Amino acid sequence: MQYRHVLSLGLALVLVAACERPSAVADKTPDQAPVQGHEAAPARTAEAGRNAAPVRELDGRPIWSSSRRGTAEENAQRAFDRNGEAFGARSLDEFIRKTHAFVTDPPRGTERLTRRNGDVLLYDPKGNVFAVATKDGAPRTMFKPDEGAAYWQEQKDREARQTARSETARSERGERDSGG
Repeated sequence: MQYRHVLSLGLALVLVAACERPSAVADKTPDQAPVQGHEAAPARTAEAGRNAAPVRELDGRPIWSSSRRGTAEENAQRAFDRNGEAFGARSLDEFIRKTHAFVTDPPRGTERLTRRNGDVLLYDPKGNVFAVATKDGAPRTMFKPDEGAAYWQEQKDREARQTARSETARSERGERDSGG
């Protein structure tokens, strides 16, 4: 009888440890309360075909973008782990709120560039903050580049090259199609 009790207790511990959502079994302090709309928000990002799980929202926008590398939640966690401290964020949800605040209402003087796919690149030279958000407003990243303005210039140069390449390819296709 004691063997069954120990076995049951061990199995319960394994199940709790293997839970994909540790927050489901951990107590939350008010500071760690989930972002509004966390539980059932059915928003999806442009990559939803790859990651069909519902994405929680903040103010009607997906909390983060999903990608081939991970779900929106995983990508947000990865960004927080790498960059949260630089923004004074003590929790994932605090970092998400700060990122959303930056991409939806960037400080005066923030430079902006829109990619052909609709992604918006933002750089605040005063705060040295770089961010990318999807056309739907879901953040892809936010960090403080080590190279500062040089990093932003590199991003602008890269976008200019890609735009030039696509315009050249479009022009060449047009010449072939018109017989010229």
